[in-house]
Amino acid sequence: MSLVRQIISKMNKGIPEVERPKRSPTLKEKLAWTGLVLIIYYFLTQVPLYGVPRGGLDYLAQIRVIFAGAQGSIVELGIGPIVTAGIVLELLVGSKIVKLDLTDPEDRRFFQEAQRVAAIFFILFEVAAYTLGGRFGSLTTQQALIAIAQLSLGSFLLMMLDDLVAKWGIGSGISLFILAGVAQEAIWSMFSPKIEPTTGKYVGVIPALMTEGVGAIYRGSLPGLVGLISTFVVFIAVIWAYEVRVNISIAHSLYGGLRTKYPIRLLYVSNVPIIFASALLGNIDILAKIAWSRLGSETSGWAKYLVDFLGRYEADPVSGSVVPVQGLAYYLATPHGPSVLVDDPIRAVIYIVILVASCVAFAKIWVMTAGMDPRTVSEQLVRQGIVVPGRRASAKVVARTIEKYIESVTYLGGIMVGLLAAVANFTGAFGTGSGILLAVTIIAGLYERLAHERTLEMYPRLKRFIG
Repeated sequence: MSLVRQIISKMNKGIPEVERPKRSPTLKEKLAWTGLVLIIYYFLTQVPLYGVPRGGLDYLAQIRVIFAGAQGSIVELGIGPIVTAGIVLELLVGSKIVKLDLTDPEDRRFFQEAQRVAAIFFILFEVAAYTLGGRFGSLTTQQALIAIAQLSLGSFLLMMLDDLVAKWGIGSGISLFILAGVAQEAIWSMFSPKIEPTTGKYVGVIPALMTEGVGAIYRGSLPGLVGLISTFVVFIAVIWAYEVRVNISIAHSLYGGLRTKYPIRLLYVSNVPIIFASALLGNIDILAKIAWSRLGSETSGWAKYLVDFLGRYEADPVSGSVVPVQGLAYYLATPHGPSVLVDDPIRAVIYIVILVASCVAFAKIWVMTAGMDPRTVSEQLVRQGIVVPGRRASAKVVARTIEKYIESVTYLGGIMVGLLAAVANFTGAFGTGSGILLAVTIIAGLYERLAHERTLEMYPRLKRFIG
């Protein structure tokens, strides 16, 4: 293990990273850096791939909002490879295949180094598989190398921008990119003046209401009034769920036994489960499309059985993208309206079960690996002089007090985010149900972070007290 640590540590040193600020940036500076990163991100989504044929099979059409990519640009893969690297490492550590104690600073540092190295590996691996798997059709060797180089550069730049936000800005770069993508998709679905060539109808629901009247209530694969209402309902539901919390009585032994409340949210793990679950299902869909595009014409042997298992696709005459019609990908595909419930209710039930189960599993794994488990949290509280009133100052006592709450909200939170995302998908919410859920929790998190930073800036002495 020590040899592996040395190799990963040396590889990590060869990866460029953003230098940490020598002093803590002011709130205005953090906002400026975050805004600059957002501008750069939007600029990158407009940089087209050079020397690569247009068209081809769009592997990310169904999950582009979640991956925060832009079709035909150097950031077409978005944050997919970075999130995939995180998923793999979380699963390895959570399943104890890789034994790390993330409460140990040395193990945590190694885990962070491994994440950066894994991110580079998955960027190169996914870009190569994406390009050689037929995304841009048949390419010459030179064209393939040019495409791989540009897509790898784009994903690496997103990785560096994420690092820049983490050290100099507010929140997470990945969350910022997701929020930008969801907002762009939602605004486009509401106000787009573009006319769909196959139907002759406006894409945006607002122009459609003006021209189609009641016909714009539900329009199949095009945005409709049902989807608009669903978007606002899900928005409100997620805000409510985000604000539900359990308050545990605690006392500050370092401040004369001052009593206060320690809040534990219902969405204890926030949006992490749906990010990982969506990325996992999205990667399976990409793998199925690659297998189908390369081996779909096989009529016998292992190749045929592999494609039958992963999924077969057909072209959608409205959207122009391909949609799964059988196999695993068919049941994992994100629905975009209530038609799935009517056409194939069994598929709808399987999709809900898989999405919710994935969210619960990733919620549990994240709590274990992110230092949010009862033992780690109790140790942090005791180090800050926080105890349970009427009990002795012991990490074990605090852990026993909060354990039942953390276990409950971990499972309930995972179930809730999975159900909210699934229900929103079935009602045709703009930006997908997963995207809206992510956007709301990201906005709420940014608001709290801004309030926290503003408070510390106004009252610097509070930093010792609230961190």
